[in-house]
Amino acid sequence: MIAGVGFEEAFRSVGLGLTRFLAFAAHGFLLGMVPVILLVLRPSLGLLPAEWTTVRARLATRMEELMQAAVTIAALATGLALLLQTLLVAEASGQSETDAFGSVVDSSFGRWHLLRVPLLVGLVVLLARRVRSWSLSGTFEGEVSPGRGFWVAWTAMAAALVATISFAGHSASGDVVAVSLTNDLVHVAAGAVWFTGIVVLSVVLPYACRNLPDGERLRLLAPAVVRFSTVALVSITVVGVTGAINSLLRVGRLQDLVDTRYGNVLALKIGLFVVILAVGGLNHFVIRHRLETAIGRRRASSSRALFRRTIVTELIVAVAVLGLTGILTSMAPTREAASERGEGVSISSYRG
Repeated sequence: MIAGVGFEEAFRSVGLGLTRFLAFAAHGFLLGMVPVILLVLRPSLGLLPAEWTTVRARLATRMEELMQAAVTIAALATGLALLLQTLLVAEASGQSETDAFGSVVDSSFGRWHLLRVPLLVGLVVLLARRVRSWSLSGTFEGEVSPGRGFWVAWTAMAAALVATISFAGHSASGDVVAVSLTNDLVHVAAGAVWFTGIVVLSVVLPYACRNLPDGERLRLLAPAVVRFSTVALVSITVVGVTGAINSLLRVGRLQDLVDTRYGNVLALKIGLFVVILAVGGLNHFVIRHRLETAIGRRRASSSRALFRRTIVTELIVAVAVLGLTGILTSMAPTREAASERGEGVSISSYRG
């Protein structure tokens, strides 16, 4: 339990952090799939003969299932966030739950969360069955690719969905709101692309290729890894730069990383990001070249097993980073609170 906070309030505050984690993972996946499909999966499949239609079908089916799960999780996270925030407001203000809900809906927090509802409905209408039938069509000769309007509509709605995280979070308050919001929007979008890519490489591609011999799996895995390594390099660089700016905007002084709970969690997040850089560097500079060599020789390679371990490790650390991000949203940045020692989590300290 957090010092100075009742069990129920602490539970709700932690729950709000959990909803932020679930929202980012789900919203980020909905947005990140577009560049991953266009820059990684479609070009990689285009190098293969038409006989790979079964593998492509399994790949598209699994992506459809994950998109459905992401929309469901996003909706549940939104509803749960509104419920928990209502309970916190009711407890702090003495209002009835009905009046407290009205106060939440009238707040910036409530408005941005409610905006997610029509966006999620729009994505369901746009993507239902089309991820399976359209997203990878046109990768083999003689097929028709989906029109540009499909990708633009998908990107626009998913980007708006992701933007609600920033507009309902810490970035929407402070002295330099425009800079903070712009930086956070770029930070979240870049993180979404990177996170989605490692989910696809660690979960989706292995499922699609599960019945193939090792040597054949490399024909899809190797070009996908090569292409994603470039996307990941750009994405993680942007995440690092914008993350550093976020830290400067939210941490009052370097000593806060040691003296405050917010700083402690942020320091741990930075440490995990360093681990991601190390694992990503291994994938980009070592394993990628080994996979290229292996596919050139058309034989299985021990590098595929090594890549499998490193990408799963990267995914686990990424989930931990998202979890810490959720925790940070339930705390006031040290520029907003001189110290978190001995203080509870207030309603105003959570915005995202």
